[in-house]
Amino acid sequence: MARILFVEDEEAVLKRLLKYFEREGFEVRGAQTGADAIEAAASFHPDVAVLDVMLHEGPGGMEAMDGYEICRALREDGFERPVIFLTARSGEQDKLTGFELGADDYVTKPFSLPELKARVEACLRRAGGARRLFSFGDVQVDLDQYTITHPDSVQRLSNRERDLLEFFLKNRNRILSRDELLKRVWGYKAGIATRTVDTHVLTVRKKLGDNAQNPRFIETLHGVGYQFIGHPDG
Repeated sequence: MARILFVEDEEAVLKRLLKYFEREGFEVRGAQTGADAIEAAASFHPDVAVLDVMLHEGPGGMEAMDGYEICRALREDGFERPVIFLTARSGEQDKLTGFELGADDYVTKPFSLPELKARVEACLRRAGGARRLFSFGDVQVDLDQYTITHPDSVQRLSNRERDLLEFFLKNRNRILSRDELLKRVWGYKAGIATRTVDTHVLTVRKKLGDNAQNPRFIETLHGVGYQFIGHPDG
């Protein structure tokens, strides 16, 4: 089930979008402000974001972030999934601005819901490719859905936890120092806050159901770093 984040400040329009796409089999979430959109992207992990360009006044009379600013913030925060703009603006320069910011499509108002659904599905197809899904016995890791699934539970990963686990999976059996992990996963300079790595490794271990004393996935090499020793089935 694909996830869609809709950012639209007109409540009636937002409800219409959510109701239609939920009925069509999508998992949906709505946001009416830029701050809510950024928070939702971090927690909901949408497969596609549909952003209204022209958002009105924010809470307490604050100037609202427009769709372009939200898109820029999402891209800077590492959001790589498709972005579709919704707008009444149909000028060429408006579209160019959207595409320069990393948009994948641009739908002008008024539009039909079936048309928007077709655009969403087209973006999802283009963004497809192999699903990043790994099975380790009864444990399944889905990097695209930010989940670790056990027979009796589902653990959700934060953005950083997912990035860390993805880097481990890409470097199976390699010994990785804390400094390298900080540089490659966090983008920090070596030697800064290595405790951050230990804290995130501990959390990922717990979500994997791993045992540090008898590791199945992540082995600690004291004074050196970590090594991912798990091998996916098949």
